[in-house]
Amino acid sequence: MQQQGTPKFLKFHQSSVRSVAFSPRDRYLFCSGGYDGKVNLYSALRMELLMCYQITRMTLAKNINAVRFTSDGSRILAATTARRLVVVDVERGEQLLAYDNSAFSGRDRTGLATDPSGPNIAVAVSVNGKGLTLLDLRMPLPLDYIHDLHGSVIRDVCFLHSSWPWQSSILTGGTDGTCKVSSLDGRVLHAFQTGHTVNSVCVTPERFSRGSEDGFYSLIMSGGDLISAYVPDTGIQEHLKEHKDFPIWKLRYTSNGSTLYSVCDGGILRKYRRYPDHHEFLGEVYRHKGDIQDFDLSSYDEYIVTASKDRSVGVLLLGPPNHGFTEYMELT
Repeated sequence: MQQQGTPKFLKFHQSSVRSVAFSPRDRYLFCSGGYDGKVNLYSALRMELLMCYQITRMTLAKNINAVRFTSDGSRILAATTARRLVVVDVERGEQLLAYDNSAFSGRDRTGLATDPSGPNIAVAVSVNGKGLTLLDLRMPLPLDYIHDLHGSVIRDVCFLHSSWPWQSSILTGGTDGTCKVSSLDGRVLHAFQTGHTVNSVCVTPERFSRGSEDGFYSLIMSGGDLISAYVPDTGIQEHLKEHKDFPIWKLRYTSNGSTLYSVCDGGILRKYRRYPDHHEFLGEVYRHKGDIQDFDLSSYDEYIVTASKDRSVGVLLLGPPNHGFTEYMELT
């Protein structure tokens, strides 16, 4: 059986790497965005660079804060500190669209999300960092602006599955510890306080369930000074403290929801096992020489990639795929 490999560090950026993202259609294809203004495209299978897109002009600030693929895998969205959101064609490497005054202008982490149910809807944190810019990628101008959704800077944003109590909704997390669920037209449907700074929000991948004796509670995870697990209608259920004094920057579940990964300052990637009522810390996976700022998992949980301030992209083979005729399971 295929076993976990050793991490490889790809150094094709000339500055800090801020964001990485896997393609939802190609199990091995992923991209990275850095402060050198480049979006790089890689193969995780061969662990090599395939193509480089220079998306910012020399007259503009070069920093790329976030990258995401659309749900059909045909385009990459890149948010820059020049307030510009750029759409790049993956196959041709050409810039298709550019939305000015549509992305957060600060140098800190920012949120960017694409709708998993459709290839044309995306949402980015707005220029002042407290609202959202809603985009339809078939249109040359932004679809709508949601002003001052939070009283603090929004660090992360994601779409919620339609099975959750709030249909067609967006989850956001702010630095003041507030998480909000809002509709596409800006109505706040639900809000809760985590009690700590929020840099990352993460939703369990299965369809929403309130849990049963033999099932899992669907959770909203938030990471910052602490990692907390929020159960709707119940409240905060759990705090994880293994990262000590380092702030958490990103959380992500595997596609079957059994494993949670986290990254933080200090360059450490950590792993947790999920149980029906708690998470168990399993240890460190690997380290970068600089702080890890982002990471992503491939579609079938075969690979994990990390973006670091040390100008490298880390790639690790986790094991065999969890889907198809090569799927494997643990009997517990």
